[in-house]
Amino acid sequence: MISECHSHRQMREKMVENWPEAVTPACDLVTAATRLSDLLLANGRPVVASHGLTSAELDVLVTLRKMAPPHELTPTSLGNSTLITSGGLTKVLHQLEEKKLVVRKADSLDRRVKRVRLTLAGITKAEAALTEVLSVNASMLNQLISKKDLENFNTVLMKLLTGIEAQVQR
Repeated sequence: MISECHSHRQMREKMVENWPEAVTPACDLVTAATRLSDLLLANGRPVVASHGLTSAELDVLVTLRKMAPPHELTPTSLGNSTLITSGGLTKVLHQLEEKKLVVRKADSLDRRVKRVRLTLAGITKAEAALTEVLSVNASMLNQLISKKDLENFNTVLMKLLTGIEAQVQR
């Protein structure tokens, strides 16, 4: 009989049992980081939906909101700053335009480029949605790990992320 595995711990136990040579610290890190990311996104998804957005739409809004006023980027820069494919980004941008959260205007130096800019409604939506998502996830994390442990984890994670970003081309 085949038993189903759902948690990261169960999947790791199966790997130890059935494929022990693949169990390494690097494998543990990659699978745990991926699973953690998926779970945090899933935990925030209902909040994102309550704001009338998809996760991809919020990703674009937050990326634009991080930019200095007038909070705009080219589609290429947006694609490089998010985890959305170029085809997916085009769809997301159309959806955000329909919701009047972004506008696209021709670049003053190159009319072929349509810069994407947050509207005032887009700024408000990005701030409200992200604040609530972060609050929901922080509430969960604070129940599971001490503030000091979370700070230490973030320090190590940022060191690792910075090093990997320097080596991996996207």
